Amino acid sequence: MSKVAVIGNTARAIGAVCAADLTLSGHLVRFAVFPEQMGQLPALREAGGFTVEGDAKHLVSKKTGFARLDKICDTTAEALKDAEAVLIEVDMHSLEEKFRAMIPEFARGAVVHVQSHGYWPAARLTPMLKKAGREDVLVTEAPAPTHAARFEGTVVTPKGLRKGIQIATVPASRMDEALAALKPLFPDFTAASSVLQTGLENLNLIVHPAMVLPNVGAMERAKLDGRQFGFYQEGVVPAAGVLGDALDAERKRVCDAYGVVHTPMAKAIDQYYGFKSNSFFEAMHNPVYKSFPPFQPDVWRTWAADDLPYAIVPCVQLAEQAGIAAPLHRAFAEILGVLLGVDTWKWGPSLADMDLAGTPVEVKKRVITGVIS
Repeated sequence: MSKVAVIGNTARAIGAVCAADLTLSGHLVRFAVFPEQMGQLPALREAGGFTVEGDAKHLVSKKTGFARLDKICDTTAEALKDAEAVLIEVDMHSLEEKFRAMIPEFARGAVVHVQSHGYWPAARLTPMLKKAGREDVLVTEAPAPTHAARFEGTVVTPKGLRKGIQIATVPASRMDEALAALKPLFPDFTAASSVLQTGLENLNLIVHPAMVLPNVGAMERAKLDGRQFGFYQEGVVPAAGVLGDALDAERKRVCDAYGVVHTPMAKAIDQYYGFKSNSFFEAMHNPVYKSFPPFQPDVWRTWAADDLPYAIVPCVQLAEQAGIAAPLHRAFAEILGVLLGVDTWKWGPSLADMDLAGTPVEVKKRVITGVIS
């Protein structure tokens, strides 16, 4: 039994489903949300926890039913007190701001797992911990969150549980500490080689760009017509497959430059969902994606607003500092910047901000050992 703090619950419902699932697994779970999410708490307090419905195969606990939380907290400090493991679900654009406020509140030696599609959280947050003198705290990340789910009120419905999740921390030499805290919660977790692997395998970096660009016109037409868009149904078109395979081949060259084993899209889908395919286009037909409901047609803007600064741009910058051209990823970065009306290259953290600047040899050594020489 572990003492766990689950902090935050966005529309993706990962905070809610993890809090419920870990409670049903027998762990002591304290739950808190960020100020803008406080409207979720009154009903939850009245109920005392979450009701989990649906297929138990999408849960670590393999149980559904009522999950009575150990405590529903007014503040993050209350939830974080004595917590050995912390799960955070947060909007990626406010990650640094939210995390900075919690640094004094973490228990000594806490392991903090950010439940996101990569986006380099361990690389982004570890420099902040060093600066604050809190190197006892470890931040971990993965290419994708553990769960997919929906929630309404206090009812949580799991929709997927990804298998074969590999996690990383900075430096990778401290991974045993991280796994000691997290494997009791997620027995399937294993160690990635470093944050270079988890960052470059961000599932959204691989999926979204190739799918979004060929479908922007169709999604905008759907919005004008006042209807939703089946992104993983009608949006799975051959052009997306062509782009996906080409982007994947380009990403492989970046992985090779930094000594990261490249996982092709088809292999990643097999790893996470047990669906075998031979190409990006075939992989997009996996039953988990097909089960997703239609989305609001401008959801691509929300996705691109995360993917651009925290996935696509770092990939391009890593490629170019290694002397590798990444013309397709760079083109996507420029086009999405124009469509979103942002300065592509100044929007997110720099490689220097994440302590990833330097030659491939220097960067690889730093993320694995914590030092250059």
